[in-house]
Amino acid sequence: MSNNRPPVILMNMAVNMVAGKECDTLNSQYSQRVADAGGIPLLMPSIERADLIESWLDLADGVLLVGGKDYDPAFYGCEAHPETFLGRMRPHFDIVFGKAVMQRKLPVLGICAGCQLINIVCGGKLIQHLDNADDFHKGGKMHDAQIIRNGYFADAVNLAANDHLTVNSFHHQAIDPDNLGKNLQITAQAFDGSVEAIELNKPDRMVLGVQFHPERMDDLAPKIFSALCQKAAMQ
Repeated sequence: MSNNRPPVILMNMAVNMVAGKECDTLNSQYSQRVADAGGIPLLMPSIERADLIESWLDLADGVLLVGGKDYDPAFYGCEAHPETFLGRMRPHFDIVFGKAVMQRKLPVLGICAGCQLINIVCGGKLIQHLDNADDFHKGGKMHDAQIIRNGYFADAVNLAANDHLTVNSFHHQAIDPDNLGKNLQITAQAFDGSVEAIELNKPDRMVLGVQFHPERMDDLAPKIFSALCQKAAMQ
């Protein structure tokens, strides 16, 4: 990376119908948090061409995988649960993008579905519906979580193994702890034992996935997004 500019953080986008037209969309909180942390937000349109994905990645110093709708469980070899939403538009893009990202040495932050995407593209599986999702994990409900292993997440939030923190929750699926992707490890758990954070087990590369939404938390967003931008600035 050139020392004359801030780090470029490449982000995927959702595809939604807006006024009858298919549009790439992004919650502006993601790009604002990147900018606030000292990065340059760069948006990756959902064009399912591997050559263009590689060209976009050539421009990036770091990657943010954003939250969104459920991924088709066929991507990890499972049939759909009745509660799994199968209406994600352009469903293959994030899978191709995520696999390309993991082949690079760029720092990565995955949020909610982005955390789940990291696990999927590394060969892992998801729990498609948590039994207590309606009571504890939807609609931004706040709950306790615990750091269970030191690493990038603990460092980012200035905590250590066995420390607790409070996070929000906007999901009904979670990473299957019995089917983690290759070289991934769990570094934080929610109060009910569900996975709250995962990391690539390689100390020389930050690949961090968090199940909650830090971009919606004024206390944690500066810490977590700064961790990504600081690592990206070292590329």
